This record gives sequence, C-alpha cells and structure tokens, in this order.
Amino acid sequence: MAVPALRELRRIFADAQITLVARPWVAGLFEGEGLADKLFSVHDGQGIFQTTSNFITEARQLGRERFDLAVLFQNAFGAALLARVARAKKIAGYATDRRGALLDLAIPFEANYKSTHQVRYYLNIAAALEKELTGESSVDFEAAQPRLHVSDDQRERGRLMLDEAGISNDSSPILALSPGATNSRAKRWLAERFASTADRLAELNGFRTVIVGTTGDVEVANEVATRMRSDAVVLAGRTSIAELKAILACTSLVISNDTGTAHVSAALGVPTVVVFGPTEHFSTRPLSDVATVVRHEVECSPCMLRECPIDHRCMTRVEVDDVYSAAQSLLINAAR
Repeated sequence: MAVPALRELRRIFADAQITLVARPWVAGLFEGEGLADKLFSVHDGQGIFQTTSNFITEARQLGRERFDLAVLFQNAFGAALLARVARAKKIAGYATDRRGALLDLAIPFEANYKSTHQVRYYLNIAAALEKELTGESSVDFEAAQPRLHVSDDQRERGRLMLDEAGISNDSSPILALSPGATNSRAKRWLAERFASTADRLAELNGFRTVIVGTTGDVEVANEVATRMRSDAVVLAGRTSIAELKAILACTSLVISNDTGTAHVSAALGVPTVVVFGPTEHFSTRPLSDVATVVRHEVECSPCMLRECPIDHRCMTRVEVDDVYSAAQSLLINAAR
C-alpha cells in the first residue's frame, strides 16, 4: 500500500540516491521495481540483548551513508529513533507513537485519514514533502493504485517452482489460495469453504490449485488441501516474498483472506477475490480494478479482534456461492 507513495518519492527526488530500509522478509517485494537505488535490511532480534545489538549495528551502518533526509513510513517510535541515531540530517513522518520530538518535519494528517484508504495515508507523506520543497504538489491521490512488476526471469523462476511442485506448464489456468492470516484467526474464512470453492473452479473452469502463505499458514494450507477433492500443491512456508511474487504472476486467479498475498496479486494485475470479516475493508482492501471484496455486513464488524469471542458470523455468513460468483465476474471482466 506504500508503493504509490514510494513511486512519488522517486519522482520528487529524481536526482537523489535513495535507499529503501526494510525487513528482510519484505525486501524482496521491491526487487526490480525501480523504487530505490539500494536496499538495506534491518532485522528483528529475539530478546533485549539481540534487539539492542542489531539496532546499534544497523544505526552505525546507516550512519555511514550520511543521509540528508529520512522519510518514515512506519508509525513506530523505533523507526524515528533509528533515523536519529543514524544521524540523518532531517527526519520526516507522522508524529505517531510519541515520537514527535525526534522529527524535523511532522507531516499533518488528512482530516479524514481514519476513514480513507491506507494508500492515501502514505501518499500524503509524499505530497507534504513535495509541498515543503516546491510549494505545491502534483501527487494524484484519486488515480493512484499499487502496481508491481515481474521480469521475464522472475516469471520463469515462478514457473519453474510451480513445475517442480507438480504443476506443469500447460494451458490450464492456475488458482492460488491464501487461506491463512498472520496472527489473526478471526480473519480466516473457513478452510472447508476454500476447499469447496477450489473444487468448483477445478471442475467447472479447469483450474489447478496452488496454496500459498507464510510458515505460520502451513497448518491451515494443509487442511484446505486435505479437504479438497481435486489436487492441490501446498507451497505455504516454502517461498520468500520475491518467490511468492513470481508465482502469483503465473496465476490467473487468487482467492485470499485479508493478507499481503491479496495486495501483491492485485498489484500484479491478477484477478483477486478477498474475503473480509473483522477488518476495515474500506481502508485496507487491495486498491485495484482487478480486485473485489466479498463480505457480509454484520453489526459487530469491523471489530479488529484477532480471535472472535462469539460465533464468527462475519466469516461464516460468506458462502461458497458468494466467492465463486465474485471469481466468475472477475474472470469474465479479465477476458474482455
């Protein structure tokens, strides 16, 4: 969701040397995107000693770059502290998490930022910086959509992974399922309904199925595969984000919970159905013409809880027919 803002920063600072600081598990997303000249990975530590050690080492390494400006997309205090210890000459970002004193430029929030899409939240940072530099901004908030790309080599890597997993390179369309949701069971649509939807798409539309996700999604991915009558390949927990990106680029349809997979596939232009329940679809849905949200309005949603304390009605009321119909509509539009 920050990609449109990162592209704007690349435009605004066209002559600058830009370094993108990211955690290793997400850095691969930006390979080949032309958003930065360098990628720098920062690592989470286990325990206070390792966390502190990593922080000091990375601050020293970043300090050698002598940055003129640090732009914070994260809301965390630690991001601002790292930029300050790394001696960036100027630090810009939102004054969240009690970090206002560490900022040189506190970006003002849009008046309605809590009820608009997160893409705008990040674009507002780029727009504010452009106004600071030039007195005006040409950032187009309305037309912005996340866009990702894969090279021929990257696509070939994805195709090879699928082939090695048992999905040969023939004319059959490929369906990717993302049935997990990191740290939130409440965001998971029912495993048996993922399975039934995939079976229907296999039977009626000739899809072959690959199930993707993180290491934490392996259990539910295996459950979906076990419940399916048709064959499925489970790659959950076996791919980096760069490899996931390459695999998704080889698919014709993605069905996902509210996860990063849905955002990546939609940004790649792959028709994507996203099942929403307890989270805010208006602010975190994939912002794409090829993505659609399936949800049922219930009185307790969005609750933003990770575990449902009652009957999970926001998800149990989403039927297989709902998701299959949404998928069919996307496929018809894609074929036009």
